[in-house]
Amino acid sequence: MTARLIALLPTVFLLANLCSAQTSGTSQPPAASPSTQVEAAGGVAAPWDAQKLLADVNSGNQEMTPLLGQMNPQEWMDQKGAPSTYLSQWNTAKQQLADSATTIQRLAAQSDNIYLCLDAYFRMEALETTERSLLEGERAYGTRRIADKLQELIARNYTAREQFRQYLLELTANKEQMFQIADREAQRCRGMISKEAPATNKKKAASK
Repeated sequence: MTARLIALLPTVFLLANLCSAQTSGTSQPPAASPSTQVEAAGGVAAPWDAQKLLADVNSGNQEMTPLLGQMNPQEWMDQKGAPSTYLSQWNTAKQQLADSATTIQRLAAQSDNIYLCLDAYFRMEALETTERSLLEGERAYGTRRIADKLQELIARNYTAREQFRQYLLELTANKEQMFQIADREAQRCRGMISKEAPATNKKKAASK
């Protein structure tokens, strides 16, 4: 969707200028640009607000690192017969944390990039799934203290992730609205230009 919009906007602005030039003799005010119309209808969070949200999400995620250091799934396996799945998930969580931090860092500079937003969101979701599984393991084979801390962290990170999900929904709706406005503007201008063409041709034929 974003690629379609980016590809279409230059044409829209060109057509809008052509239409404006052809109708300059009228008293109608110029049409608002797509971005102006979207802003008037309400938009998404400002860049600095989005960046703060991302920083909060990343900060919450990184609190998982010391908790992972306190867990010992190898000991769970050796001493309490825990399944090896927990050890695999423990290692997966470390990689997910690193990947999530990298994605959010990239997104901070392009907070309106839908692809990066989706990538970041799904990584957050995957990390939470792993955390919840490790929480079950910690409760069954580890210590209550670490399990309680992990549960508290998951709850806080879930709230931050939901806020980011809302931002993503608003951003997607905003982009779609911009595309629809741009498409309508292009259709309007093409229609005006096509009407001008026959009249111009008739004038040229009459002058011969």
